[in-house]
Amino acid sequence: MYSYTMWKFKTPNFVVKWEVTDCQDLDLSWDDTGEVEENLESGLYTAFDSCIQVTYLGKVIGESYLGQSIYENVEDFRDHFGLANTKYSSYFSDMVREAIQEARNTFNNMKPAPVLRKELKSNKA
Repeated sequence: MYSYTMWKFKTPNFVVKWEVTDCQDLDLSWDDTGEVEENLESGLYTAFDSCIQVTYLGKVIGESYLGQSIYENVEDFRDHFGLANTKYSSYFSDMVREAIQEARNTFNNMKPAPVLRKELKSNKA
């Protein structure tokens, strides 16, 4: 079994990353012609599972998972990345949004509430 970090975004406190692992339970029941299975066996296609994780100081606070993706190039899963205001969506960007939303919910419910920035004190009297 393999596991790769395909993409990562870091800030001082948070990390958002895309991890890819090989697909363990691939369902090809829909492959009526056998073409997909043939291309997987030849190495033309790759079947993989994706996980987007958001961590805060090393603790996972949000994630999104999608299994059984099949692409010629795994990197192509990260399509439409950075394209704002388009009518298109993609699994990758949807997963990132979902993981970040879960992280926000988790973060907002942490007790005591974490402090991300020190408040600046005003010198005005």
